[in-house]
Amino acid sequence: MRINPDLKDMAIALRREGHSYGEILKKLELKSKGTLSLWFKDLVLSEGTQKLLEKNNRLASERNLFEANRKRSERIKKENLASYYAGLEYVDSLSRRELALIGAALYWGEGAKSEKTPGGSVLAFSNSDPLMVIVYMKFLREVLCVNEERLSVGIHLYPTTDIDEAKSFWAQTTGLQKERFFIVNQISRASQGKRPFNTLPHGTLAIIASNRLHFFRVKGMIEGIGKLSK
Repeated sequence: MRINPDLKDMAIALRREGHSYGEILKKLELKSKGTLSLWFKDLVLSEGTQKLLEKNNRLASERNLFEANRKRSERIKKENLASYYAGLEYVDSLSRRELALIGAALYWGEGAKSEKTPGGSVLAFSNSDPLMVIVYMKFLREVLCVNEERLSVGIHLYPTTDIDEAKSFWAQTTGLQKERFFIVNQISRASQGKRPFNTLPHGTLAIIASNRLHFFRVKGMIEGIGKLSK
């Protein structure tokens, strides 16, 4: 294919201005870098042009890296979202037995295990995650069938926490009356500056079920899970 000789002169002029191969191909609507390489093989560029080309190449590389990172971030977000919905669909429903195992596992991780607490053998669970608390309360109600009147609920708070707001939040989370909650511990003002103010905005909830048989039942469930996992 014959190429207009004027294109060569235009290409050389653009190259001397510091344009990259890709920019020249686009501007002149050429297809082959090989053609440019042939035209530029004896071309001597000034020091200023060489510096400009280096700068442009560096900027192009940074743009390409930015674009690659952007595409990678988008891909990761899509993959994460797909995995999230796959997990959501996997848990279609919970049987009573599954709820029992989940509740026992939650207590295993977040509950008191000692049989020699001051109040006797009680189920003492504490956590700051409202979703975990909702699941645990469902376990107490539907699996253990606890007498809710025997539940003690308290909130560990920081000095900066709004007590009334914290009580309202945990009352809505647990379905218990706001008046049932009491403040079980408040960190001293001396340590106030040692923790970020946005840590645990509603404090940590403590749920105590004063029932010796429930305690030993959950302890047995935990032991059963452990044995099945061996």
